[in-house]
Amino acid sequence: MGFAFCGFLFFASAAASQTCNGPGKERWPVKTALLASPSLHHAAKFALNDLLALPEPPNVQHNDPRYQKALLPPFSNSLNVKEGALLTTTGWLYLVATESDDCDYHIQISPVSRTTTNKPTSADNCLVVEVPRPDFVADPQLRQLAANLRAYVRSKLLRGSEPTGAGNVMIHAVCVEATGQLFYDDAHVGSDGVVEARGKRGMDSRTLWELHPLTKFRIVPASNCHF
Repeated sequence: MGFAFCGFLFFASAAASQTCNGPGKERWPVKTALLASPSLHHAAKFALNDLLALPEPPNVQHNDPRYQKALLPPFSNSLNVKEGALLTTTGWLYLVATESDDCDYHIQISPVSRTTTNKPTSADNCLVVEVPRPDFVADPQLRQLAANLRAYVRSKLLRGSEPTGAGNVMIHAVCVEATGQLFYDDAHVGSDGVVEARGKRGMDSRTLWELHPLTKFRIVPASNCHF
């Protein structure tokens, strides 16, 4: 699928790979496992806009010690989902980066196609989906999945290179399908309880819900990107 090449030529420094300190600490036993998914073949499909509108779970604190090794308790929401569920969604790929703290591949997907020439606006929002570094994953099956997915990202999107820390932005519009565990990143709940906006290269993510770890990730036809 030759229509999807990353914007690493856009940055003079982008050819250099990102060093990282990993493995991570915050909720690491949760984000590198599939605690509630006995089968990798049964993922519920949701529109990206619906996932972006999923409310924050109640009473979760910054780096909440109650959930360092455990899933959040179920809570009432319109999607009837809970943390640990295996979900699939589609979106426009904005960038791929390597996180400096834990070596995750950090991927941002959005309902609006943004590229190096069609830049994000303050109204944009995106979902963060991530793939851990294989040698930081204990489960052998999940470790192999992570290795395969990261190799796919490098091959199909980055011309064989590692993503940079700043993030490699797409030159062309790329629609992707992502499947992974619904995960809540409470490291970004502020001390005052306010959710911190995240995101790289000008595109915010205003939700702390992620798909982490990813179990599938692939480029799909643009017609699949409907929200």
